[in-house]
Amino acid sequence: MRTGLRLLLLTALLAFGGCAGFVRQNLYKPRTDIVAIADWTKSPPAEVRATTADGIALQGFHWAGKPGSHDVIIFFHGRRAHQGVGAKYAQYLAGKGPAVLVASYRGFAGNSGSPSREGLLRDGAAFIALARQLHSADARIFLVGHSLGGAVALELATRAPVAGVVLIEPFAALGEVAPDYARPFLVDRWDNREAIAAVAPPVVIFHGTADDVAPLPQAQSLLAAACNRALLVTMPGATHKPNMPVLGPAIADTIRLIAEDRLAALPATLPEGWRLTDHPPARTPACLTRHGGR
Repeated sequence: MRTGLRLLLLTALLAFGGCAGFVRQNLYKPRTDIVAIADWTKSPPAEVRATTADGIALQGFHWAGKPGSHDVIIFFHGRRAHQGVGAKYAQYLAGKGPAVLVASYRGFAGNSGSPSREGLLRDGAAFIALARQLHSADARIFLVGHSLGGAVALELATRAPVAGVVLIEPFAALGEVAPDYARPFLVDRWDNREAIAAVAPPVVIFHGTADDVAPLPQAQSLLAAACNRALLVTMPGATHKPNMPVLGPAIADTIRLIAEDRLAALPATLPEGWRLTDHPPARTPACLTRHGGR
C-alpha cells in the first residue's frame, strides 16, 4: 500500500471535487489486458458469458464438475486482478467434484462498463444466474472470494441462496485498510462485518499471518461479527497473495465438508501448523433479531 500513497492522495482530492469515476478506477485498479486463458491455466477451461441485469456481457471461465455433482463453486478475484488471475487461482479447485465458474467484473480485462460497488454486485448476481443455467435451478452454489472478491461474495450471500462462503485474505471494512487521509473520500462502502452478520450459511476464512494488505486482525474482527457458523483458518507466514497449490486443496476439502454438514472434521484436513478458530452461532439480541430467533 505504501507505493500508492501519492496516487491515493490525488484520488482523495479528486473525490472531494466530485470525480467519483476517477476515484473508483483507482480504488478497484482494474487490469485491462485481454485474457488469453491458455497463458493463465494448465488445463484451459471453457469460456462462458454472463449478462448482467443492466445488459453488460462479462467473460467468465468454467470447468465442468464430475458426473452426478450438483455443486458449483464461483470464484471472485480481487483488486488489481482480472478473470485470468481468477482462473489461475481457481484451477486448483477444479476436478474435485463440483463445477468451477470464474467470475469477472465490468471494466476489467475487455469487459465494458466501469466498476462500482453496485456494479460488481450485479456482476456477481449474473454469474450466480449463469451457474444455475449451466447446471440446474437447484444447484448448490458455493462462493469463494479473494480480498475484494471476498467482499463481493459475502454481500451476494446476503442476497441470494447459497450453500457456503469461503474468504481468502479478506478485510473487515475497506476504510480500515485504506490510508487515514483517504478514508473520508471513499465513494464505495464495503463493510464486511455488516455483511457477515447477515449471512446464513457457513463462512470459512483463510488468512495469513504475514498479510500486510489486510492484516490478520481484520479477519479476526470479521469472524467475531458473524451471527451464524463461521471459522477462521490461520496460515503461518502466508501473505495476501494466496499460495493456491497448497490452499486450493484445503478450500476444496472445506467445501466438501460444508456440503456434507461435517465442518467439525475440518481440522483433520488442514496442513500441519494451520490453526482453526471456531465461532459458533451467536445468540446476541441483534443476531437473534436479524435471523428470526434461530
